[in-house]
Amino acid sequence: MDVCLLNKWTQENNSFIKEWKLIDRVGGNQGVKEKCRIGMLKLLQTIQGIPAVIELIELELVVAYNTLVLSFNVSSLVDVQQNLTSTVHRALEAVGCQEWSRDPDRLWQITLQCFSNTVHLPCLHSLLCVQWALWLASCHMESIRHLLRDAAQGEATVPSQDLHRVIKKLRLSNKDNSNLLVAMTTREFQNLLHICTVMVEGVESMRQEKYSAALVACLEATSLPAPRVVLAQAHTLTGAAFAKLEQPQSALQSFRKALEVDFGCHSALYQSALVYRQLKNTQAEMEALRLLHSALVQRAEQQTVSTGVALISPDVLLRSQYMDALMAVPSAQLILHSLAHACVMHDRVSEAVELYLDLMSSLQSDITQPVFAEGDACLPRIPVVYLEAAFTFLKANRTWDVIAVCEEVISKTVNLIPEKNVFDLSEEHLLFSMGGPSKTAKSERLEHVLWASAVHYLQGLAYCKMKDTKESVANFTRSLNWLAKVSIRNADTLVEDQRDCQFKVKTVQRLRGLALAGRGLSFMERGQFKEALRDLKLSLHSVTDIPIIRFGLVEAYRRLGRQEEALVCWRESQHSSEAVSSGYLPVYLQTFPDVSSCFDTNNLSAPL
Repeated sequence: MDVCLLNKWTQENNSFIKEWKLIDRVGGNQGVKEKCRIGMLKLLQTIQGIPAVIELIELELVVAYNTLVLSFNVSSLVDVQQNLTSTVHRALEAVGCQEWSRDPDRLWQITLQCFSNTVHLPCLHSLLCVQWALWLASCHMESIRHLLRDAAQGEATVPSQDLHRVIKKLRLSNKDNSNLLVAMTTREFQNLLHICTVMVEGVESMRQEKYSAALVACLEATSLPAPRVVLAQAHTLTGAAFAKLEQPQSALQSFRKALEVDFGCHSALYQSALVYRQLKNTQAEMEALRLLHSALVQRAEQQTVSTGVALISPDVLLRSQYMDALMAVPSAQLILHSLAHACVMHDRVSEAVELYLDLMSSLQSDITQPVFAEGDACLPRIPVVYLEAAFTFLKANRTWDVIAVCEEVISKTVNLIPEKNVFDLSEEHLLFSMGGPSKTAKSERLEHVLWASAVHYLQGLAYCKMKDTKESVANFTRSLNWLAKVSIRNADTLVEDQRDCQFKVKTVQRLRGLALAGRGLSFMERGQFKEALRDLKLSLHSVTDIPIIRFGLVEAYRRLGRQEEALVCWRESQHSSEAVSSGYLPVYLQTFPDVSSCFDTNNLSAPL
């Protein structure tokens, strides 16, 4: 073997690794790193272009290891596996081993036996870490058990199923050749794989609802040496396990530790907010959401700044649907919406107004389009966000803002509603059962009708606040006219197992009842007591949790000289405790905002 050629290739390898590490340390651009990766790949192809010989085996294994590590984040796992298998086959060929296999499990068993007690074992152990990482990324835990058990031969034997003990007993050679630079030492790689393997087992236990076993694994992971990003994730998983075991205070402590290790661990902050929500600690929940929103906005602003990327990304090693769900963080818009919604529900109106203004300014897409967030949770449709904002402005007495926002919604939706279309929710139920395009189109048009009706309902309330009862009656009537396009027959029987359809039924009933109540109280202001009596009685069929409606009904009876009926209604209002569960309805339909400022209610509580 030509010594000059060997030295030349060694220098090329070292040059690429030095340049990569320098760029990574100073946070340089990814283009230079990609140039190093491609250069290393070409060097490997050059070396593997000649027959495998024992004199070149150490150099080839190191170059192959560096190439695979530099390519791990940017290449498919299949490509990395093929390159790794090809390199292992060449190593066996170089030492004259005639036995080989296409099965990776068997191939590694043969290779470890052939290279046992040889000077080339450290290089082979580096490639073994690559195989470990590949199987971890694809969740082949049984293959990892066999691989590490074979690598630990000569150590004290432990049950192969006890992966934790197998890893602890594992002693991979770490005697790297000082003349050949490597992208990551075997010890660093093994430490990273160790904690990620323990975390994957913890996540798998959690997926199987074995929360105590998951907690043990996650606690072990937090005690292992690891990069701070991975350690923060381990603390977050520990907190999630505590939360599943209904130990919220311990969960919060774990999330706090995760943030102390790495404040960029946004999932720990979000999980903290969820625990505070379970504890009904609204102030702490909102503070956590505010911090999370600020962190997400800051991250978005810094996305253009080049930052160092780990050689082997933990996200690649820990990929799984359940892990992704546990570590998922909603978008900044969804966090902002959660904050605004919470402020409205807890009567922090001035804060809610500012939050909804910020949210609306961040929504740039067409108002009729759905907006999706990261993970499973999604932001409500944009018209719903606008309607919630209008309701909030109404509570803040910003009546012209209410009308302006509602006009924005109606201008984008009214042309999408067929003039002569009537929606039968019994037919809607059948469509939900069948699915398909018909269901989507029908459901979409029904959404448009409900938005249009809600717009006029909120505008009616806004005009009530301005004491313009003529406009309020007109808008409540428009709201009811839109709802007249929707018919409900046998609702109790057709929605038992159809939650979406059931939600629409409740929304239609609630909105119709509130619009009737609003128009009835407007008629009261105008002195049209017969019309007021009619609408208020009809509204009680679907809205029973708002006392002002019954008080208005009492007043209507009294003004019409029907004292006995007024007295009966008054007594019923004093003893009525019936209420509907409105928690799943849109926020703008859950309460009747500040009616005392909308209508003159001074006489409604007068003694009969």
